[in-house]
Amino acid sequence: MENTKRIVGADTGTEFRKSLIRALAEEPDFQIVGETGDGTELMNLVRQERPDAVVMDMVLTGGMDGMDVLDAISRLPERPRVLILSGYIKGSVVDAAAAKGADFFVTKPCRLTVVAERLRQ
Repeated sequence: MENTKRIVGADTGTEFRKSLIRALAEEPDFQIVGETGDGTELMNLVRQERPDAVVMDMVLTGGMDGMDVLDAISRLPERPRVLILSGYIKGSVVDAAAAKGADFFVTKPCRLTVVAERLRQ
């Protein structure tokens, strides 16, 4: 499909991440190109796969949390859109993440259809 969006998902909750990836993979205009719960691995995936969008939690393992990942993404010559999907979205975190380049915020728990809608925006 011509308008297919390439997506990487990152969340430390394996069960949630698998559900998210499964739901997004069922959408005809999305292609999942990677998934992880590790911030360092996420950045490796972003550099290798060059996704259109990253859906990630702020809490990640591997030495890079969500803020570190946002910093690294902001330095890329072509950066993907970033949707933060987290249960820890408070005002100060939202402001800091937005300043670092986060494009959308969705609070967990949520309907996965909402995530798909935001990715299409």
